[in-house]
Amino acid sequence: MDQLKILSIAPEPLCPPVSGDQKGVFGYLNALGQFANLTVITGVGSTIPECSFELRPIVPRSAFRRISRVNYKIIYDQVIELKPDLIILEQPVLGWMGTLSKKTGVPVFIHAINIEYLRSMATGKWWWPAMFEWERFAMKIAKGAFFTTDQDRQIAINKFSLSPDKCHLKPYGIEQTELQPVAAGERATVLGRHGIDPNDKIFMFFGVLKYLPSIESLSIIIDEIAPRLQKLMGGTGYKILICGGGLSKEYQSRFNDLKRNNIVYAGFVDDINEYIRSSDVVMNPALQSGGIKSKVIEAIGQNRPVVSTSMGAIGIDTTVCGSKLQVVVDNNWDMFASSLVGALSLTGDTPQAFYDKYSWQGIARNMYETLKKSI
Repeated sequence: MDQLKILSIAPEPLCPPVSGDQKGVFGYLNALGQFANLTVITGVGSTIPECSFELRPIVPRSAFRRISRVNYKIIYDQVIELKPDLIILEQPVLGWMGTLSKKTGVPVFIHAINIEYLRSMATGKWWWPAMFEWERFAMKIAKGAFFTTDQDRQIAINKFSLSPDKCHLKPYGIEQTELQPVAAGERATVLGRHGIDPNDKIFMFFGVLKYLPSIESLSIIIDEIAPRLQKLMGGTGYKILICGGGLSKEYQSRFNDLKRNNIVYAGFVDDINEYIRSSDVVMNPALQSGGIKSKVIEAIGQNRPVVSTSMGAIGIDTTVCGSKLQVVVDNNWDMFASSLVGALSLTGDTPQAFYDKYSWQGIARNMYETLKKSI
């Protein structure tokens, strides 16, 4: 078969990618475009980046853009023009657009970053049963689906009554294909922006701080982890560094009172990787289920140890992480704080096996081969 012609539909403005989900979609699409003739339709307002695919930011902004018949017509016209071999829907909630397959004869696949009904249920949304039915419908009419973790794949097989041979794995990834050197003086430069002594030990947390799972983790850090670290570290010689945009005014005012507890809020940062590399340990006290925790993959990719709850490490292949991932039982904050301190003494680099499994290049190659065999 000649090079596949693929149309991807991502209704949110995709570029510049800010959230973990956006970075994940852009990262794998940019790698997939090296193997396929790829066009991506996304929301208006996206910038046009230098990348391997053609980006068409033509989906109008609307609260109902995912179910708009106007948008359906726009996308239908694109299918007729481009004549792709297959379509990838970047969200299960777009599943009703799978009816495009019946009209055009083009097979539709779903890229499920999360099991959406589980995330809705976990965050207390009353309408999660409707999301379940919607998601099941989307999975049923699709030619195949790609899931971030094997746990999500098994849930989809069991809950949506899907055939295992149409359910595939596509983990969250990173750009690096191998361990990268760190520029001399980077740590002093990064920490100096915030008045932090580069000799201090840095425990880092990052995320989009307007999302419920990140807000919950932030509360745990403030109320549970920070007081315990203060006792274990003797109150000096360390900082808890928080990075991420979207923080509410309530939390911003709380941070003003928390400097005495060695918590520093850096806000949104342009290059999160240089902050990760400038830290000593990354923490992930997540208690929300669903999908893979992208911050864990990103931190290990930057050769930093991560201490995570069990929930926060779901879906990650611990066999390729070496000593870089320390998993603690959920809600055991005494052990979590002790593990953060213990991680300061860990040695050894991130194994090459980690990059082999989690680089976007390798992930996209495997996905492309799966798509070729599926149509």
